[in-house]
Amino acid sequence: MVMVVENVENAQSADVEHDNEATAKTPSNRFLKRHVLPSDNHGFIGHIYDLSIVVYHFDNYEALSKHPDCKYAFDTNEYVSLLVRRVESLNLVGNMLWPDPFPTAISLPISLYEWLTASADVFLTRYVSVVDCALQLVNAVYEAGLAPVDCKMKKLKRAGVSASVLDHLGRMLDEQARLRTERNARIHEGKERCFTSDDQAFRIAARFNGIKGIDRYGRRINVNRSFREGLVGLQKEFNNSTRVLVRQLDALYDELGHEFEARFGPRFVAAKHGLNASAPRQ
Repeated sequence: MVMVVENVENAQSADVEHDNEATAKTPSNRFLKRHVLPSDNHGFIGHIYDLSIVVYHFDNYEALSKHPDCKYAFDTNEYVSLLVRRVESLNLVGNMLWPDPFPTAISLPISLYEWLTASADVFLTRYVSVVDCALQLVNAVYEAGLAPVDCKMKKLKRAGVSASVLDHLGRMLDEQARLRTERNARIHEGKERCFTSDDQAFRIAARFNGIKGIDRYGRRINVNRSFREGLVGLQKEFNNSTRVLVRQLDALYDELGHEFEARFGPRFVAAKHGLNASAPRQ
């Protein structure tokens, strides 16, 4: 189908019809180098994974739970694994933002504009939920006994979580505040982000494959160019946010490692199950 979109759908209606001073932005469409998140390479995670193999010595959770050290290690592993999987899922978002081979309008069951929208949705929900999973891990390590829905800062504080861990969690929440706000606006208010300097032209042209015309700045509509511009914008945000996130998680794991050992060590030493062939890590 060939259509001329000189003012896309009468070009963008009255709000831009007389915007003669508008000038086109020139965002980069050159792909960035991808940041791949390490999800489980911290020593604390490896230690919990090693301890969790104790489950294979018992027929069921009830039998395992009779031994305080085994139960604590197993329960902690559940939430370590939950957080690791959620961090790893951000790399799936990376696959969407660095597609190989590069998709075209005819190679996808959705439009290129919708691909960006879906990618943004997945990134925002997965990224924001990492801290929620971290709160649940803190709850498990400190044995606060809170239900997942109650793992909030105030309740963790009342349950005895250290000030240093709470301060660190607070900084993580502050870092993601803008993206959390956008996530909430998208989910609860139906708002969408802009990917290009003229999203309406991009959205319509992507929907109707083969459309021709000009955007509000007088540029020829080019769906692939707009798609690349949108991808690069998301790539930049992905790289910046996930690099910070990994550093923050490593610092949190350092803190939790000390607390875990302080609780696990005495139980391990006192255990009577005969499985403690080596001393706990100091």
